[in-house]
Amino acid sequence: MNQHDIQAASYGIGAIFPIVVLDQAHRWHRPHHPGLPEQQADDAYGMLVLRWTGPSGEEDEAPTLLMTAAARAPAMPPDPAELQAFHVCLPPRLHLFDLAARHIIGPWSQRPGASRPRRAV
Repeated sequence: MNQHDIQAASYGIGAIFPIVVLDQAHRWHRPHHPGLPEQQADDAYGMLVLRWTGPSGEEDEAPTLLMTAAARAPAMPPDPAELQAFHVCLPPRLHLFDLAARHIIGPWSQRPGASRPRRAV
């Protein structure tokens, strides 16, 4: 998986949402809202990802927003000031958080329920 590919993720109880994995190392912990994910000393946590949270009727815009933001992301692992500056510049529907790899389903284009292009016969 390319680090900036659009992936589909789900907690297994409903909505599938698009993400971009910024850091594939499991070293992030989600603090109490509204804090940013915090880097931990061990690997018992999740990966830092960007998540799109817009309404399902607008999900076509998600890949472009995610890819644009991911291209501006600080190098991993970032220092806290870099991460905060990146977070402040994110569009309203994008959020940084930690996510365990088990919640990633696969490529966004191949997510369950995605329309498949028809093949010519």
